[in-house]
Amino acid sequence: MKKIIIISIISVLFALACGGQKTETTTTDINADTNAASGTLTIDFQAIIGETNNNVISSNSYLKVTGSYGDIDGKIDASTAASTPSRTPDLLNKYRAIDNNVLNNRMEVSMGQFLLFGTANASRYIDDGMSGSGIAQRTVEGTTGPKVTGTGITKDADGVITIRFVHAGGKTVEPYLFEMKSDANGVFQIGAGTENFKRSESVVTNDVDFNTANLIVDKAKDGVTYWKGDLQATFENNIIKITGTLTETK
Repeated sequence: MKKIIIISIISVLFALACGGQKTETTTTDINADTNAASGTLTIDFQAIIGETNNNVISSNSYLKVTGSYGDIDGKIDASTAASTPSRTPDLLNKYRAIDNNVLNNRMEVSMGQFLLFGTANASRYIDDGMSGSGIAQRTVEGTTGPKVTGTGITKDADGVITIRFVHAGGKTVEPYLFEMKSDANGVFQIGAGTENFKRSESVVTNDVDFNTANLIVDKAKDGVTYWKGDLQATFENNIIKITGTLTETK
């Protein structure tokens, strides 16, 4: 009994010395985000390049995503030329940007846009430069935008895959330019901040060639939680495949 009393007294004195605060270890709200499990994003993408037939595109192109913010199993409906499920871009935006705000992009804008070719119809292939002509030019309600030459996908002898395309959102006809380059093994390094991802700083308003276009490095917005990891690409017989898993990084 004496030993128990002595131990109790020591415990009280120690508590007083610590200002009466609890001494057990606790996890505070400040550390909650740090200790929380990182989100994941697994991508399985395929698109056929150089096609303008929606039946062929529907049979060969798709976008499948599994991850922390919902799954996607998308393609186009050949009869309606609409993506299915509907509003696939909105589903992907949960991964591409914070609060669906493209200015708060969590991955390279170029890759986020390119993945949507898995659920795009022939009109977008033509407008954005994936129809095989090497030219992108969009017309909306009688207004034609600038002509962009040098679009498409190439694979060099050393294994580097280069993707060049454009995109103008909504009913606009003046597009942004995007360029992506893999390493010699066909790997696209997401979140590395390298010059393998580039885009135009603003929309282009005049005819332009990719070889002379003024492009800046395309990366996630500074300060936001972003996606990081390797995506493996192959390009054979006009089929581009991109697969891999990315991890949420702070």
